[in-house]
Amino acid sequence: MKIAVLCDSSAYLPQSLREREDVFQVDFTLALPNGEVITESTDEVHLNAFFKTWMQDTKNQPKTSQPAVQDYHREFRQIIGKGYTTVIGIFLSSKVSGTFQTAEAISEEYRNQLTIHNIDSLGLSVNMEQLIIQLTKMIDEDKPYDTIKEALTWLMTSSCFFAGLEKSDHFIKGGRGKSLKPVAEKSLKTFPVLEYVQDDTPLLRETYRTTKQRNKGLAELALAYSKEFPNHQIQISIGHTLSEHKALKLKAAIQSVLPEQVIQTRLIGTAFCSHLGQGALSLGFMPVFKEVD
Repeated sequence: MKIAVLCDSSAYLPQSLREREDVFQVDFTLALPNGEVITESTDEVHLNAFFKTWMQDTKNQPKTSQPAVQDYHREFRQIIGKGYTTVIGIFLSSKVSGTFQTAEAISEEYRNQLTIHNIDSLGLSVNMEQLIIQLTKMIDEDKPYDTIKEALTWLMTSSCFFAGLEKSDHFIKGGRGKSLKPVAEKSLKTFPVLEYVQDDTPLLRETYRTTKQRNKGLAELALAYSKEFPNHQIQISIGHTLSEHKALKLKAAIQSVLPEQVIQTRLIGTAFCSHLGQGALSLGFMPVFKEVD
């Protein structure tokens, strides 16, 4: 058994994972208001220019497109050509995109040549990265395929994913923010936190008057989550839309209650910067899988 990992670009993987021979990726694109189509990126120069040029309140919002059908075919052909027998796909939540459904449909054309297991993630960004980190570790340890599938199911059902917004208008314009409309209608400035859940669009978890209060609230969630898994290490990761200073403040708040906890920070790329807006944060919790003897 030779396992390949296929994901979409909303995982925003670090270079160490992107460069693995067994990790394959299909990319989101954006149609800009001037008619240009670009592939999303986490390059800071690119993101700076994107926010300054296209994310002003007076401009039409760029439109995000899921990876093209031909891109899936290209990656599947490469996977087969390199001798892989099995594919585990990790895709953006079907509650915010049709990416998972497209992957499932195209996978049907290759199931006579490959064993394929696609996973509908809870969220995006660090939630997907956390899953792929553990998946590649299990592959490196030559875990049996059935063990890997069971572990991934448990990890997904045990994970939590949140998004903290500076403004809600981009999220609402992108068609993913029905729970935010009551917040947007209020004149009082607040900082909403959305929770991504199975079988529903993102739900409004809480609103805060200040980012300091928000960080404190998220830190309390992290502490409570760690207590749910007393026999496991946990992964905590923060994504940000070109706002590292905000991510570091949230990291400090969490480490004030979990001082030994390792916390990674990651950039979010163009596609979801366009929906979340600048200054937004994502936050993912996931236990570390371990086999029971």
